[in-house]
Amino acid sequence: MELHQIQVAYQPEEDRILCRASFRDAGGNLQEVRAWLTRRVVKELWPTMLEAMETQVALDNPRAAHASGDVVEMEHHASVEAFRDGGHFSHSFEGDIRSFPLGEIPFLVSNADFSIAAGQPLRMNLMPASGSGFAITFAQQVLHGFSSLLRDAVNNAEWELELALPGSEHPAPASRTLN
Repeated sequence: MELHQIQVAYQPEEDRILCRASFRDAGGNLQEVRAWLTRRVVKELWPTMLEAMETQVALDNPRAAHASGDVVEMEHHASVEAFRDGGHFSHSFEGDIRSFPLGEIPFLVSNADFSIAAGQPLRMNLMPASGSGFAITFAQQVLHGFSSLLRDAVNNAEWELELALPGSEHPAPASRTLN
């Protein structure tokens, strides 16, 4: 199935982040899967996602392996800028979906991991404690869009989590005192 849209939004009444992903099936019909992300899952997911992004850079371009964190940060800024310029962040999530392969009630994600291969898009697997989960295959630009949506949702949640990008942890300038 091909990813059509993704939404990541904090739901204060649940104190969780709702991740909704819609896909087009072979017949062109939209299907949606829904999952809850808790603070604990996001706290574990973020560093794993960044490591996967850096590994993907190293696999796809071995000569840039030494600077993979900086490459991820540059790709992120370029991708998010392209999404904003194209108006993709302002599109409403389509609500006319009638097919929910995993049910209309979101499942609670207990584990997330990534599949990485050279020359292939990165795949994120979201799984509940038991039962079926789902996988999303991300084109590079869409993965950065997802990470931006996740960062925004965490900021709205006020969970006091710092979701920093690699390469963005520049040392603070030394303080100076004027006499």
